[in-house]
Amino acid sequence: MTLSTIVRPAAVVFVTFVSLAPRPVPQPGTAPRTLTAASISGSWMATLSHADETRPLGVTLEAVDDHTVSVKMSNPALHIDDLPIGKATIDGNAVSLGPGFALQYDATSDTLHCTLPADLVPLYAIDATFRRGHVPTEAARSLAGDPATPVWTFDAGAPIWADVAASHGLVYAGTDAGRLHAIDAVSGRERWTFTTGGMIRSRATISDGALYLQSDDGMLYRVDASTGTLQWKVRVSEKPVERLPPTNPKSRFNRFASAVTTGRGHLYLGTGDGRVLALDPATGARVWSFAAGDAVDSTPALDGERLYVGSFDRNVYALNADTGALVWKHDTGGAVVSSPAIHQGHVIVGSRSYDLLALDARTGLPAWTRYIWFSWIESPATVRDGTVFVGSSDAALLSAFDAASGRSRWALDVMGWAWGQPAVTDTRAYIGTAGMAKYPVRHQPGVLGVDRATGRVVWRYQLQAPADGTYGFPASPALIGDLVVIGGIDGKVYGFSQ
Repeated sequence: MTLSTIVRPAAVVFVTFVSLAPRPVPQPGTAPRTLTAASISGSWMATLSHADETRPLGVTLEAVDDHTVSVKMSNPALHIDDLPIGKATIDGNAVSLGPGFALQYDATSDTLHCTLPADLVPLYAIDATFRRGHVPTEAARSLAGDPATPVWTFDAGAPIWADVAASHGLVYAGTDAGRLHAIDAVSGRERWTFTTGGMIRSRATISDGALYLQSDDGMLYRVDASTGTLQWKVRVSEKPVERLPPTNPKSRFNRFASAVTTGRGHLYLGTGDGRVLALDPATGARVWSFAAGDAVDSTPALDGERLYVGSFDRNVYALNADTGALVWKHDTGGAVVSSPAIHQGHVIVGSRSYDLLALDARTGLPAWTRYIWFSWIESPATVRDGTVFVGSSDAALLSAFDAASGRSRWALDVMGWAWGQPAVTDTRAYIGTAGMAKYPVRHQPGVLGVDRATGRVVWRYQLQAPADGTYGFPASPALIGDLVVIGGIDGKVYGFSQ
């Protein structure tokens, strides 16, 4: 069995490790001809290595009968300690949890060896050699910082997964009920509401008094940003977007949709049916269309004459912004739902390959790569004053990297999935986190204000876990005036003092 039979949430990197069964190991010096469960029982630890970084990984085997062991896994990178993952069968010098994968025992060195499977490590061939010993138990996780209280809250009445937008004194929040709420940033009171025909999972874009919004009904809407009056709507996707819950085995974890990017006299957006579109802002008429190999949930980034965007087909694309012609594409090895950031000739973007990449904007070749162990990187990066701020999924990290070299500056355990784009000021970085009740790893979702230079938590707002389901703040915060605003799965918009 695999963890995916228990739960398969967002970036579930450790989902796969369950199918990574440990190998049988005899007692040192004995090297029995026939391995038994008793001979390999105990704790085993491997030190994984990739890109000049190491991480420990452990398994504990306990005899069930002569040819069967129960298996527990410890993975400090994912905050997992002795998690039961099933039973493994001994067959010769191999121990297997399922078809096609088993650890091999070497009696000479008294070790268990495997190459981690693609479900656990989707891009790289990482070898693991387990030796007898324990993975150090993590200290109890907790969040520092002063407790924060919202300045105001607004109840939108339906879950909010989409990023909020803020402009000219208004906060715009879209909900799964298909309604866009315009909220006064000072009072938290509603100004107007606009209803679409599907869930809203994309951030609203405000430009020249107009608001552009993509909905899961396959339509793009233009409304007056002050009044919410519809000006036009056009179909941008042939059929409505399907979003399966994380517990569904067929879920793609396609939580968000592309927002609109404006510039060069066009509207640019990605669609659920795998297209990048350029539209006329006045009428919504299509100027050009580019077909990617899969859904485009990434929001395009415009830099001069080029448009950069990621796709579920694993590629980052550079397109001519005026014609839609392909300039280059780079295969990252994993789905790209992160929206690119442009900084000094680099396209900085995350991938489900666990890589944060800085691609040369001219050629698409990697300038540097940072590896976040066992974690999808879906958070769009924010680059400010030469530092890249980015969240991660199961690693539950908010990280800061040098934008020129990719060198790590600090990493903070935020105790939840950090999927949104950090909002960054001169002194602070703000991030929302989400979690799931009954998840194998304990989450403490909330909103954090972090010292930008050190990664120290300055203030925090945390939610109590519900009895079931996903909760917290999966989307990006926005800044307006002296407030940080963000929407939650509980259907509320929160305003916090920076």
